[in-house]
Amino acid sequence: MNAAIRRHAMALIAAGAVLGIAAPPLAAAMRPVLLWITLATMTLALLRIEPAALAGVLRHPRLALLVLAWVTLGVPMVVLAALVPLLPDGSPFLAAGVLIAATPSVLSAAVFAILLGADAALLTVVAIPSNALAPLWLPLTASAMGVAAEVDPAAMAARLALLVFGSFALAAIATRLAGRPRLRDAAPALDTWIVLLVTASAIPCMDGVGEALVTRPLGFAGMLGFALGLNLALQALGFLVFRSAPRRAALSAGLVTGTRNMVLLLAALGDTGSDLGLIVAAAQLALFVMPVIVAPAYRAIARAA
Repeated sequence: MNAAIRRHAMALIAAGAVLGIAAPPLAAAMRPVLLWITLATMTLALLRIEPAALAGVLRHPRLALLVLAWVTLGVPMVVLAALVPLLPDGSPFLAAGVLIAATPSVLSAAVFAILLGADAALLTVVAIPSNALAPLWLPLTASAMGVAAEVDPAAMAARLALLVFGSFALAAIATRLAGRPRLRDAAPALDTWIVLLVTASAIPCMDGVGEALVTRPLGFAGMLGFALGLNLALQALGFLVFRSAPRRAALSAGLVTGTRNMVLLLAALGDTGSDLGLIVAAAQLALFVMPVIVAPAYRAIARAA
């Protein structure tokens, strides 16, 4: 059973998203528990990180620090500079685009790395500090973008602090109590629970999407197109910025530039009921289809190395 769940992880997660879209009352009812599902998921993802696997990157941290600075500081400024001339002040697309760009990478970046042939250790080294900075960085970005009317930066900071520091603390306690060998032995079970939790989180992440598809399908299609286009454009930009690095590292930089922790952002936003939240939900939906779209390009680039 556990092996089947892990083998069909992407299909299960996609099924969770479809259920959230098809059953709007269920997605809305589960929205308040998204914070706690995300906390549990992040904790288990941290437990799956093997310190020994990161040693090689940490011995030569220059590239990881450059990628971290790029995804944390550089990308939001690039997105802001690119979108300001194209979108009016107060546009939810402008605010969502910059917030998405400021969101840390997924802690389970290694999963994407395995699927696409990128450097899992490098992505993990970047993901941990970028998530640790989120309680400070994301609320500052929200304030700078003028979305305080829809998102209370202080409440966002509190939710992020609970998610990030809570998951790090719980993972540290669990590691201390269980020990790394026992956690290593429990890896298949942990992976199974991560898949189940991500599948569960996909349901409330789609809150509002079902209604939008019925009441304004073209509007939501535009949101999804914007989110997917932003993701793909940032991946291409990240690869180009780090193209002089080893090929797998450049692919990793591209992947982490576009692939952000949308579940964390949705949990941090709370129930906004606004276009901003709907665009972020569209960005989460885009993450489900993104690996299928980019996999051929990643494999071709890796083979050309």
